[in-house]
Amino acid sequence: MGHFPYPVCVAIGTIDGAGSTGVLADIKVFMALSCYGAAAATSVITQRREAALCRVQVCMQTSAEQLRAQLETLASSLPIRAVKIGYIPEAHLIAVVEQWLRAQSRVPVVIDPIILTSQGVPLTNPAVIRGLCEQLLPLGTLATPNRLEAAMLAGMDECLDIADMEEAATRLRARYGCPILVTGGGIGGRHIDLLAALDGISHFESPTVPRSKIAGTGCAHSAAITACLAKGDSLREAILGAKAYVQGALRGAPTLPDGQGLLWHGFTVRDEALAEVSATDFGLPSSTHAAF
Repeated sequence: MGHFPYPVCVAIGTIDGAGSTGVLADIKVFMALSCYGAAAATSVITQRREAALCRVQVCMQTSAEQLRAQLETLASSLPIRAVKIGYIPEAHLIAVVEQWLRAQSRVPVVIDPIILTSQGVPLTNPAVIRGLCEQLLPLGTLATPNRLEAAMLAGMDECLDIADMEEAATRLRARYGCPILVTGGGIGGRHIDLLAALDGISHFESPTVPRSKIAGTGCAHSAAITACLAKGDSLREAILGAKAYVQGALRGAPTLPDGQGLLWHGFTVRDEALAEVSATDFGLPSSTHAAF
């Protein structure tokens, strides 16, 4: 393939028409971070918010043949630089993704193991969890389970504090060979993620943004890591860059009438566009954008 000016990131996961999670949200993140986003759908879901809880009402699964065709088309038409894997509803679809990943030229792969809702309700079955662990994690550059997911995957009863996070991440790293970033959420008023990699344990702490319930932060975080890796960042640089991106998207998040917040993925693009418009309105060259 000829030169393409933007790193291409592929998201594999579900289509959520609201755009707050799944591959639609991933593509927004890729664009905001100056990457070209493409996607292969494993399913289409509809969700309904009830009393601040988000419930999946309908899940229409993609067939293995449809998913394979999507992935083969992407590989043949785009110079893929990184891949993010999100929700996969059935084990036979995991087998399709595994086969396709093995045919790629060692691009970074970020796995967001979506197996539970934010309230801890299972979204999938044991065969999917087994396939995720045994077929996909060994191919991953990074996996980003939250505390609940890390505990389930590691065979632990709970993951309530930093020591538990370290235990879960260490177990999973040793078992499957993939670096594990356990995302911590709020622990005693702090937001700490914990990475278990080949060179040991690292902590990544960020300020807690005082907001109401925000949809899609986990999806955005893993997609931002994917974009940073596609641009050539090291793993730790990508994690730090993704945390900074999510912080900005949280601060700009609009709130729906029911109190639910939605990440604002356009904050970097918007700021650049406003500068462009300002310079044009005043008849100024692009080099003066910083003044606005």
